Amino acid sequence: MKSIRILAGWLCIVAGFAVMILMSFGVLDPASSPNSGDSLMPLVVGMLPSVTFGIGIFALGVWLLSTARRR
Repeated sequence: MKSIRILAGWLCIVAGFAVMILMSFGVLDPASSPNSGDSLMPLVVGMLPSVTFGIGIFALGVWLLSTARRR
């Protein structure tokens, strides 16, 4: 069971990095396009779900690794 948690943790960390890399290359675009001229706020709000998803996957992987090694 411990090895499964470690494997799942590393897979989640790699998936979190992959989501961030895909966002930086523009593969994962924001849900709404910024049409408001100079303001970047719509772009930031549009990217929040993708960024939160990537950070959440990464955090889940770190949690899986840290709890697997304590026992």
